[in-house]
Amino acid sequence: MLANLLERYRALEMALAAALLSAIVTLVVVASVARYYGYPVIWALELTQAGFVWLCVLSSDLTLRRAGHFSIDMLAKLLPARARLVLELANLAIVATLLAVLVYFGWEFSARTSGRPLPITGITSAFVTAALPVGFALMLVTLGELALARLRGQPVGPAEDELREVI
Repeated sequence: MLANLLERYRALEMALAAALLSAIVTLVVVASVARYYGYPVIWALELTQAGFVWLCVLSSDLTLRRAGHFSIDMLAKLLPARARLVLELANLAIVATLLAVLVYFGWEFSARTSGRPLPITGITSAFVTAALPVGFALMLVTLGELALARLRGQPVGPAEDELREVI
């Protein structure tokens, strides 16, 4: 039951990220064309920036889920399987602690900005800043999933022979 709920949550998160990206691109194109023809859409920049903040935290969580964030595992791969598992779980615990602190301070920051409206649309700044604690909380859920998967002996992220993005 919990696995089914998490799968629906992940599908909703992916759909929301895709919808936000589509809306941002559409709004930027429409605003650019309108500005070219002398009819600037002055609120477009404000909304695209707010949407981009939300898109970044949602995408960060989705990337964390597939273990796509930057990591250096050259030395960890030299360890025996049991020691590597301990190291991975310790790493997840450190990141979870950091995220918990960030959720707390993100919530405080969002509460402090709730009385300040955005200059053009008048939407409360808390709409934008709430992305931080929400995104960090989503990442905490993802870390919990990753830790449980590792404890069950399931692989996390792409397979060893799967192609990965390299920059």
